Amino acid sequence: MKKLLYLLPLLLAACGGNGDKKPVDSAKTDSAKTASSPIPTDTTFLQKETTKDYYHIVYVEKNHASSIFKDLLNFKFDHYDSINYKQAYRILKVRNPKPLKKYDLAGLPNEWLPVYSYKGKYYLYAPSDWANVDKRIVTDSTIIYRGEEGPEPYVLKDVKKLNDAKYNLKAPPFYQFVKKSNINIYIIDPATKLSVWEDTELPPAYRYRLYVPRASADKYDMVVNYCKAAKMPEFAFDKVDYAALIKGR
Repeated sequence: MKKLLYLLPLLLAACGGNGDKKPVDSAKTDSAKTASSPIPTDTTFLQKETTKDYYHIVYVEKNHASSIFKDLLNFKFDHYDSINYKQAYRILKVRNPKPLKKYDLAGLPNEWLPVYSYKGKYYLYAPSDWANVDKRIVTDSTIIYRGEEGPEPYVLKDVKKLNDAKYNLKAPPFYQFVKKSNINIYIIDPATKLSVWEDTELPPAYRYRLYVPRASADKYDMVVNYCKAAKMPEFAFDKVDYAALIKGR
């Protein structure tokens, strides 16, 4: 009972602060502003639906100096990200009151962006809804998932470098229908460190993702999904044969 009475005010404090305000992702605002600017005439369009009252395009952004490209590669927390992260970290510390164990990442990059495949090429992706960007950050003590509710840290339980092209991370689960995360990171391109992330605890539909470190993300062009008036369904990329990519690794 004493333990519950002690934890209750901490949990209430951790959950307070932002009230009913939803976090504002500055990248959403920036991307809308950027995508409304003139698009070069040689742009490759993957989808285009335009009328007098409707404007929806999916195109390949090859200008790596563009604002939208810089927005996607920006991992800095804005004001609301910082508020949400601090709240989430307070809850994490209530659940893990002892100092967090620090691990040697052994060269594993910290900041990661998802990569997608389309017609034999890999692309970064600026989604219609920027809550779907799904960036990940690995620190020496946590793994941080950046989603709709802002940055969410989870305590690392173990980090191992298995060989020059494979790491293993253990952490509490991001998805609540499993009890833990067991993440294998396979580096499939030594030049850019493009990697397959495999969580062996998840069912096949959720198990694999392609990621690239932010430091080498500018080696890839970006697919941009933009609609002037509303959020649209996300672009359907090609299915990836992950088993083939990690076979023998």
